[in-house]
Amino acid sequence: MGFVVTSEPERLQEKEIKGRYQKVAVGCWYTSSGRSIPQMIKFEDHEGCLQELRNIRVMKTEKKYYAGILLQRYECSSISDNQEYRFNLLYHPDSGIWDLVFLSD
Repeated sequence: MGFVVTSEPERLQEKEIKGRYQKVAVGCWYTSSGRSIPQMIKFEDHEGCLQELRNIRVMKTEKKYYAGILLQRYECSSISDNQEYRFNLLYHPDSGIWDLVFLSD
């Protein structure tokens, strides 16, 4: 029996994204090539009210490993009530769960 040991540079660990994490529901549009583009986010605010962010601008997307777990990271912004919000969306492909991370200033 044999096995191959290879270095996997794509599995290099990323540092944790600093910010406030929250589980969210995301509405996506999928291109004909299978690329996903988040269009809308729904989440509960600290008072328990349902909030919605639309007009999401995806500035960058990439696959990253955090603690050995593959995630799809979307760097995004959105304008709501004349205020710009910068955030990351993290998609967990194994479980289908999305996390919203409002970035720290």
